[in-house]
Amino acid sequence: MRDAHWHPVTAETGHVAQGRARMRILDPDVTLDEYELKQADVYFVPRASPHHIEVFGDDAFRFLIFFDQPTPGDIGYRTTATAFSREVMASTLGVDEGSLPDFPFTTAEPLIVARKNPAPPAREA
Repeated sequence: MRDAHWHPVTAETGHVAQGRARMRILDPDVTLDEYELKQADVYFVPRASPHHIEVFGDDAFRFLIFFDQPTPGDIGYRTTATAFSREVMASTLGVDEGSLPDFPFTTAEPLIVARKNPAPPAREA
């Protein structure tokens, strides 16, 4: 559903309205927490914790996401892959540079759902 990503200065809380999914969260001690989410569940992702949600099956998965900041920063692995040289990425992943895919250049992570929050009113000078 969503590429692995993290919010550098933002915690995330969510409420599952419909469907089933798996959430994985990478802890600072490099352990991996894995949860199965289902309708009526609530989850929490601490600030700067890499995470992703993977939908089970073909049924719709709908959830509400809440952040503790008005504009959550969002850094994903797709953007990260295009920020570094192919030589660095190959060395980091322990593979030959020629075996890397052509990572698409991405300056912003794609969101599944467009922002629907009203924009704050403009201030008059």
